[in-house]
Amino acid sequence: MDDRTAGPAALTAQYVYAIVPAGTSAPEDLTGIDDGDLELIVHGPVAAVIGKVVTDRAFGRRDDLLAHSRVTDTLARDCAVIPVRFGSVVTDTGAVVAELLEPNAEYFASILDDLAGHRQFVVRARYDEEAVLAEIVKENPEIARLRDLTRDQSVEASWNERIRLGELVARALEVKRDVDSADLLDLLTPHAEGWNIRAAGEVDHLIDVAFLVADDQQEAFDRAAEEAARNLAGRGRVRLVGPTAPYDFVPGDDTWAS
Repeated sequence: MDDRTAGPAALTAQYVYAIVPAGTSAPEDLTGIDDGDLELIVHGPVAAVIGKVVTDRAFGRRDDLLAHSRVTDTLARDCAVIPVRFGSVVTDTGAVVAELLEPNAEYFASILDDLAGHRQFVVRARYDEEAVLAEIVKENPEIARLRDLTRDQSVEASWNERIRLGELVARALEVKRDVDSADLLDLLTPHAEGWNIRAAGEVDHLIDVAFLVADDQQEAFDRAAEEAARNLAGRGRVRLVGPTAPYDFVPGDDTWAS
């Protein structure tokens, strides 16, 4: 499938948002990019969710990405969804069938069967940087000593000590992050079918993890997330996002996957 626009002569093309089971209905008030209407193209057991877009501009604006996510996440509340890669555009509905649905229908149906009855949730935990750094100083005498030593000295006069202090703090923070993230996972993973830990580099980052949760486990998962938030109170915060389309649990493919 070609992610580029159909060409300068074409006025419109078909933007592909997702693959869903045949028989799915999109909410009447749900719109896509540029507030365009949605249409479902059915082929066998699956359907493609598409919408017309103009072809005289490039895709990639923030509003485009938000519209794409709005469509896939809204659909995911009611059915299994395979989100198609952002920016996927084909010439017309015939190409949707010939290039996307016809060669992949059985494969898509198998993935949708596996996802049925599950939703993706994302848990993002962040430290209160000031509180956690205070913990580290209190728990590590050498860090406290170096902090006091360098506090009233110039950078030039205490360069080596500052380097050593930074190394010790980074190491202590990593140990603390390992312990706290393991505690959070111990609470949440018993209620999930799968999980995917995402990388992040911010100083206050604790963990960012996607979970695939069966519908009959959602209440237990929510309670576990609330307990994780209580356990981290005063030291950080936990944010639960979802349900969303299962971006982290769909097999990747350069031609269609998000």
